[in-house]
Amino acid sequence: MKRYLVILAFLCCAVLLAKPVQEGDDRAMKIGSHKAGSFSLGVSNYGFCQDLFYPAGGGVKYLYKGAPWISAKKYRRDELGRQLYWMSATPGLGNFETVAYGSPDWQPWMRPVVDTLTTVGFDGDYDLYELLPAYNPLSYANTNIANFNYYNAQDMVLKSILGNPPPRPFSYPDPLGNYCFSSPQPGFFHTPGFETNSAYFYDFCPFGTPGDRDFGVSRSLNTHVPLGVAVHRESYAWNLLGYDRLVIFKNTIYNTSTVDTLFDLALAEYVDSDVMEDGSDQPWGAADDVSGYYKGPGYEFAYTRDADGDDGVAPGWLAHKIIAPADNRCAWFWKAGDGPNDHNPLSFNYAPRLTANEKYHLATGRNPNFNNFEPLRPEEPDVHHYEQPDPKDTRFLNAVYGNQSGTGSGQPLHLAPGASLSYYSVYFIGSSLEDLKQQSLAIESFIEGGLQIGDTAGLACIPYLFPLRYGLDSFTLFWHSYTDPDHFEVKYKVYDDSASTWTSISLPGSTRSYTLGGLDPDIWYQIKVASIYNPGPDEVYLESETRLVNLNNPAAVEDETLPPPLTLKSWPNPFNPETSIAFELRDAGRAKLAIYNAKGQKVRILLDQELPSGRQVRVWDGRDDWGRPCASGVYFARLSQGDHTQTRKMLLLK
Repeated sequence: MKRYLVILAFLCCAVLLAKPVQEGDDRAMKIGSHKAGSFSLGVSNYGFCQDLFYPAGGGVKYLYKGAPWISAKKYRRDELGRQLYWMSATPGLGNFETVAYGSPDWQPWMRPVVDTLTTVGFDGDYDLYELLPAYNPLSYANTNIANFNYYNAQDMVLKSILGNPPPRPFSYPDPLGNYCFSSPQPGFFHTPGFETNSAYFYDFCPFGTPGDRDFGVSRSLNTHVPLGVAVHRESYAWNLLGYDRLVIFKNTIYNTSTVDTLFDLALAEYVDSDVMEDGSDQPWGAADDVSGYYKGPGYEFAYTRDADGDDGVAPGWLAHKIIAPADNRCAWFWKAGDGPNDHNPLSFNYAPRLTANEKYHLATGRNPNFNNFEPLRPEEPDVHHYEQPDPKDTRFLNAVYGNQSGTGSGQPLHLAPGASLSYYSVYFIGSSLEDLKQQSLAIESFIEGGLQIGDTAGLACIPYLFPLRYGLDSFTLFWHSYTDPDHFEVKYKVYDDSASTWTSISLPGSTRSYTLGGLDPDIWYQIKVASIYNPGPDEVYLESETRLVNLNNPAAVEDETLPPPLTLKSWPNPFNPETSIAFELRDAGRAKLAIYNAKGQKVRILLDQELPSGRQVRVWDGRDDWGRPCASGVYFARLSQGDHTQTRKMLLLK
């Protein structure tokens, strides 16, 4: 087998029964994870992914958030479902009356109203979410939804290992009426991934909850007009060396309308990388990133890297590519806060902007604002590579689209009523541009071949550690490996002891389970499994994730991450004039919370004092230590306690 090194505001809802939704309420927002390969990645049931760390558990973050943006044109209809037409031959501001087809005022010469719409999984410049699960804060008050709390718990990101457990097959409308397809089912299902995550979301409410279908601190500024799409998103990861540095998302979009085609689709991915060491002493680390693009057959990927590698701490390059049934491609970048605006896509009152929907313009290769957006994909035919000349806190939009009304190449991309289409969105990590190019070629071959791994003989494999079984004084470990190494090592130590205290137990390469006995039930342990191939100068050493376990707390084993000493978040974000910064301390002690600007200069100290363990909230009013208002821009909240730090990026808009 040929081996490929493939590296991939308060919320107000229109309610049927008045129930408040408080800012920061994340009901039904659930984060799953990919941890099978060499990097870890969070995936949500809100249409975005986040927090890509490479190596897994290594503390270097390469992705803040990434999300699909889906754009299309759609005929406008009234509340009775009748198609609308312009009453004027030249509609515009002050001249935009419409009439329904078949009404007395309708005339054959009238042109149909066609809306240009975009739905986003996440917009980082405005903190907006428009692809929501069936069960979410906006539908919580809908008393027509039966058993909300029961299904809300199951409306999640379902993780399957080797196809177990399977989700419920998607169908719209749902014959069971609960729209909870991520509820685990018995048995297995066919999936190409070793580790598969399944999630389902919509840009409309399948239960008919009225009101704007968007979420986030800027929703009061935003009017979301849905396309009427449901999305089944599967993501795949592998623990085989050579397939371990990629995650492939398969997005299947369903047009739920029975009458309207979605015309001129554009399929894009918004990527905000922020390459930096997690909890870095340099909270402005995202400001020294650069993005680039390499085009050509088999390539067509965008990437972000740290301009100086953070002195060797963050040497990787994070790349993204789309494989979709469309011929035209574009990519754009902009600095934080300058993102495209589609806050009221049906309005003619969008001056001084060139269009009401800047997102659709960008996703179809047209620049609506030359001051804000710059092409990332080279526009000159004979230029294949472009990289930003100056580092900045950058984000990019990578898009594919069909022939737009006679422009561009190939066929238009439409989605008929009741039809669906699938495309692939791939994140992969490399060490250089040449490395990314080789991986991109391999990724295309892999997908074109149906994501078939084939014969695994000779491939090294990262051991995948399953949930542990508990005894009175013992843990039984179970793990998966496609191939047998020379030997395995089960390793354990007391949590917080030094690295020199790891105890190793060597086991034959055919072993897949082991019981550790004689353990103290009152002590927390760290446990992992390592596989060793080709001992000697060409040795390959691969580790599973590390579990933190305690015999008196069996539920804790299902939490596959170590409990963080510090947690930190803020809302609203973006904000004006103030933001609440919430943090939690695992241990009591002296803590410091400070605000830095993008240059790394300290702006404000919010606290520096002894605190008990638990949750705390502080408000930053957007002013410095002298009481002077800070300018619009990116700021960082940095929380530190002892040797631990956490950093949170915030955007002040005025």
